[in-house]
Amino acid sequence: MKIKKLLAVHDLSGIGHTSLMAVIPIMYYYGIQTSVLPTSILSANTCYPGYIMQDNTDMMLKMIRHWQTMGISFNAIYSGFLGNPRQADVLAEVVSSLAAPDCLIVVDPVLADDGEMYSCYDQSMVESMKQAVSYAELITPNYTEACFLTNTAYHHQPDSKEIEQICISLCSLGVKQVIVTGIPAGNDTKTCYYHSGEGILNSFDCKYIPTFYPGTGDVFTSLLVANLFYGVDVIDAIRDATAFIYAAILKTNELGRDTREGICLDLMLKSR
Repeated sequence: MKIKKLLAVHDLSGIGHTSLMAVIPIMYYYGIQTSVLPTSILSANTCYPGYIMQDNTDMMLKMIRHWQTMGISFNAIYSGFLGNPRQADVLAEVVSSLAAPDCLIVVDPVLADDGEMYSCYDQSMVESMKQAVSYAELITPNYTEACFLTNTAYHHQPDSKEIEQICISLCSLGVKQVIVTGIPAGNDTKTCYYHSGEGILNSFDCKYIPTFYPGTGDVFTSLLVANLFYGVDVIDAIRDATAFIYAAILKTNELGRDTREGICLDLMLKSR
């Protein structure tokens, strides 16, 4: 039986359960053969003051060229943090030259949170991320990122019609399926799923826990991709990832770890 392969296009942070430090263990837990194309290398994730970030664009291109000579292809391509606007073009080359037939392409358009763009980005990154989104079958922006990508004003309690319009606007960029996470909903949050071919907005309530752990988006989408890789229905995959994140936050709070490290992914996968 031919082994299916996944390519993760993310940054690598030396400290913290974020980006590739979250993607790799989750994919290995699910038995998915995983290759990586690091977009940037960081001394620690961006929650740590004084972090050092090295751009990896030139190395990415060299790696792609080498893989092309090897005849490598992937059954799934999953991208997250891009180090600069130019890397949207690099992602385009990945998709055009390394995607196997019927390749699942998922883009987590990392840009912003809580109504604010990340400090390492500017508007040019938003425009490049729109380009990156156009290559995907499915995207997983949080609510803030969805607002930036669609030029929509951020509201502290958006209604369903507004979320549906955001999803329709995102689909107009070329993507078929949209999952918007972290949508404010009173004292809690919700996640919404929209498929352009169905035209139905599905909502999932998420109990809010007043704490912040970096990398929860990486973990959510990684769990989602792993499930989809094995043919799990997207609705069930969303429920599974949501339940895992909720349990992981409760467990990490209980342990009293430095929140900058992210959730206790090591213990959660061990007990899963």
